[in-house]
Amino acid sequence: MTSHDHPQRDSPDWENPDFCPFCGAGLTDGGAGFVDHIEDSPPCEARFESWREQIADDVGSEWGG
Repeated sequence: MTSHDHPQRDSPDWENPDFCPFCGAGLTDGGAGFVDHIEDSPPCEARFESWREQIADDVGSEWGG
């Protein structure tokens, strides 16, 4: 894993599913690879949980994850 610096919002890595949006590390794939990554990276897991809490009201019943 690289650093835990968040990619810049204008970075192509921000929305690229091949990279973790929280630290920029390359992922094996954008689905299961992300889940595996956050299980192995407590800082990214914490950032993901914080992000999910912040958007939960915006997504409402549409949230499937």
